[in-house]
Amino acid sequence: MRLTELLRKWLIAEMNVKAEATDDEYKAAAAKAMVDGKLTADKYLELTKDGKAAEADAFMAKLDAIAGGLEKLAGKLVEKEAAKADDEKVAKEKAEKEAAEKATKDKKVTPDTEKAGRLSRMIAMGPVGDGDGDEVSVHVKEAAEHYSTQKSAMTWPEFNRKDGTPHPFAGRPITDYDPLEGGRQMEKASQRDMAVCGAWAKFMMRHSKFGSKALAWNSTAEHEKELILYAMHHMDWCGNIGDDPNSKASNEANVVNRHLTSLEQKTLIDDATSGGTEAVPLPFDDMLVSTPLLFGEFFPLVNLIPIDKGRRIQGAAAGNPTITWGGIDATAIDLFDTTSYVTAFDTTIYRGQGAIRIGLDFLSDTPINFVQFITERYGQAMLREMDNVICVGNGTTQPEGVMTKAGTTSVAFGGTTTIGSYESLMFGVHKREKSNDVKASIVFGGTDTSFQRAKSIPVGASDARRIANAVTMANYQDYTWMGTPYKISDTMTNAQVFYAVLKRYRMFRRRGLVLRSSTEGDTLIRNNEMLLALTFRYGGQLERGACAAVTTTAQA
Repeated sequence: MRLTELLRKWLIAEMNVKAEATDDEYKAAAAKAMVDGKLTADKYLELTKDGKAAEADAFMAKLDAIAGGLEKLAGKLVEKEAAKADDEKVAKEKAEKEAAEKATKDKKVTPDTEKAGRLSRMIAMGPVGDGDGDEVSVHVKEAAEHYSTQKSAMTWPEFNRKDGTPHPFAGRPITDYDPLEGGRQMEKASQRDMAVCGAWAKFMMRHSKFGSKALAWNSTAEHEKELILYAMHHMDWCGNIGDDPNSKASNEANVVNRHLTSLEQKTLIDDATSGGTEAVPLPFDDMLVSTPLLFGEFFPLVNLIPIDKGRRIQGAAAGNPTITWGGIDATAIDLFDTTSYVTAFDTTIYRGQGAIRIGLDFLSDTPINFVQFITERYGQAMLREMDNVICVGNGTTQPEGVMTKAGTTSVAFGGTTTIGSYESLMFGVHKREKSNDVKASIVFGGTDTSFQRAKSIPVGASDARRIANAVTMANYQDYTWMGTPYKISDTMTNAQVFYAVLKRYRMFRRRGLVLRSSTEGDTLIRNNEMLLALTFRYGGQLERGACAAVTTTAQA
């Protein structure tokens, strides 16, 4: 409802509203007046008419007066010419014809009067045009149009965040998974994306709090409702809609990176449908993973594959057939033994989760601020966890790490750090696993202490010079060892070191996030806070153990 000064004055005079009343009180009084019949539609339009509309009415009134004067003048001229032709019929017909032509000329519409006519019709009927591009129209912006849609491509940073060394992919576009397999280039979220995702995240929290979509929708601000409706009609979504997230049916997403159907749109905000809601706009899912991609040690190097269904990825791994020599005529070719030639490569998807507390007053901030807060906090948490599970994930409740993978080459360090031990680790991975397309992902992994000890290996027992720095001390901070990047893990022990081709580590990311919230409990109530929990799902493991060599006997 639009409040103008004229409407306020009318409400003060007719509905006894106090002059210092709030906008909501004025609106409530106006609504009551409409219900009671005191404020008719015509009266409401008159009281809410803006200055431009009033000027247009005044202008049209003047034009009507001019047009009336012209019509009277034309009539007098016609009468005068007709009176002169009374005696002669021919003269009379000629005079009438000339008078008619003159009257038509006098009544011809000028450009100004035509524009005024179009303005009048526009006010009454909507946008109109004359076909030559000169159109007068009024467009009321929806909520989403108040935000910029400008995006920019995400590229790898020039230097690594942790050690300041040159990044191996510096300046190259970031894709959500291997571009050779159709990976989509990641983009920084626009203001509109962040606003829409923030509004949807707030709605999900209210749904979790009230347990009712209707109550959650009714408690949502009008601006945020418009943003959600925009997302429902114009954006791609991913995840499940209308299913219980704990049921077997939710094993497969029914919304896979596409626009919603009319039924799915209704399901999102309608309590008449059964089950919960486990779907998000696609940009929300992408924003959360962007921080680990940009700043992680190990996560950016793995083969990240977004998936849309399944709690378990079923695949297969095959070996290489063999060739034999020395065959002669009348001698059969030896058959290749296919026993265990094709083996299962199944990956379980595990649920990750985290929780934070936020102030209830913070929820009044704009959707953009809210989604920036959420993605920043959870992005930082995932940054650590993704690197953690890639290195030492147990494979039981979380993705399987390199150190846990069965079939890797085991190297004995014997509790010491020697150049020979690291050479055994490096050559524990066969050259065939180090093809050109994966070389950029080959790394050593260990703690900062393990790296320091490797750099400190002396030339000899009586020669304190370091093998790695025999000539200069300048490369202590390059975090490379034996020509290979040395990535640092905060969760591995000093006794654990590995050498691995991380491009052969497949990380499956199940799209679709779930936000849950609660304001119950003594602590939350007294602190005016909300507990916010987010769940996400990942699975991962090395394609085969031969892609890594590990030790658990390095110097502790």
